[in-house]
Parts: sequence; C-alpha cells; structure tokens
Amino acid sequence: MSENLPALPRQDRRISRTRRQLREALMALILEKGYDAVTVEDIAARADVGRTTFYLHYRDKEHLFLESITQIADELAEQMYALFPQGQAVQEDQVGDHAMRPIVLVFRHAAENADLYRAMMRGEGGLIAITRLRELSASYALEFMRLFLKEAQTSLPLEVIASYFAASLLGTLTWWLEAGMPYPPDEMAHMFRRLAMRGVWEALGVTPPSSSAGQEEIQRLR
Repeated sequence: MSENLPALPRQDRRISRTRRQLREALMALILEKGYDAVTVEDIAARADVGRTTFYLHYRDKEHLFLESITQIADELAEQMYALFPQGQAVQEDQVGDHAMRPIVLVFRHAAENADLYRAMMRGEGGLIAITRLRELSASYALEFMRLFLKEAQTSLPLEVIASYFAASLLGTLTWWLEAGMPYPPDEMAHMFRRLAMRGVWEALGVTPPSSSAGQEEIQRLR
C-alpha cells in the first residue's frame, strides 16, 4: 500500500517539483505564443526560477520539450500495456471490453495532461511528438489485434488497419482538445468507439461487440 512506500528524499522531491514547474511553464508559453517564440528566459520567469536553475536541469528548451514528450509517452505506454496480459488470448465475447480500455485510457490521460497534448497535436517543436503518439497507438493496436484476434479473417494487412485506427484516434483527440474538451473523456471514448471501431471490426472480419459492452467497461474502469 502507498503508506508503506518509502518517501522520496527531500532533494529528489525538490528536483521533481522544479522540473514539473519548468514543463508546465513551457507548455503554457507554447500555447500562448508558439514554440519558436519561447525563450529559456521566458520559461525560467514563468516557472519562477533563475536561468542558472534551468540549466542545471536542461541543456535548452528543446531538451526540456523532448523530455516532456518522452515522459508522457512512456507513461501512457506503460499504462496501456498493463491493461492486458501478454501472450494470452481472450474469449470472443470479451474482445469488446478489452478494446475499450485503451481508448478510455488515452482520453483520460489527455484530459489530465491537456496543455502538453495540445502542444504536441499542434506540431509545436516539430513532428516528433505527434509521430511518437501515432507510432505508440498503431503499435498497441497491432499487438492487440495479433493477441486477441487470432481468428480474424481479413485480406487487409494488420499494419494498415492499425495505422487507420491510430490516425482516427489522434484526429478525434486533436479536435476534442482544441474544442476545449466539450465532452467528458469517457463519453468521448464511447463516441470514438461507435464511430471508428465499427470499420475496424468489419475490416478484421469479426462480429462487432454490442454497444453496451463499451459502456459497461467504462463503468468498471471508474
């Protein structure tokens, strides 16, 4: 249980807090005036730290931005791959539940890190962020299909289906974030499932799960 875990040393907590402040400052500034216009001085001032403190942690703003992307992508990947047991197939009537879990997770994760996701989706700092998210989503979808849908009958390469899924997910996610998240993350996940997943099931040659399966899985994840 969490109360039995050792506390971080005070210095480590201070380092983590400073880096979090710098990340949050960078993302806020990117959304205000764009990545190219942001300077190290801007970031330090917004985070209320000195330039010397900034350089104790990061080489430059690109280093800070790339580390932020890596951290968020690694965190999401760890959570996604923890959702299903490796090397085990599931019953056909359970596929819908398992397919819903990563979709819910992605929308919840984006809501919790909205500024960073907005910056990444806008292509700030280059295409590395959006490319990383697309590759992660496609890789997960491909592994999911290979693991859970061993009996799928399709003439389409699974890589193509996985790429379609990833592009659809990121497109929907981008609209939702830029629109100010007008719907709760769980509701967006359910809408995405209804919109995009029917085509995926058809392409795979499997019977689509009932629409109630997604709602039931969301309730279990709460």
